[in-house]
Amino acid sequence: MGSTVALYLIVALAVGGYVGWHLRTARGASADLRVYKNRMPGFRRVRNRSGLVSLVVVVLALLAVRALIG
Repeated sequence: MGSTVALYLIVALAVGGYVGWHLRTARGASADLRVYKNRMPGFRRVRNRSGLVSLVVVVLALLAVRALIG
């Protein structure tokens, strides 16, 4: 039981760190848009890509945990 819990904890920490980094990148890309008017299309791409990557990683992690449990 202890090794299973440790595996879940490691997976949760890895996924949380990865998703957190991408969400921080997405938030940083829209932090001060008034200053960077010329760079807005690039920021929009970064924000959309980071949000999508975060969503995909969370879904894959939930599917992996479900497969490990079941």
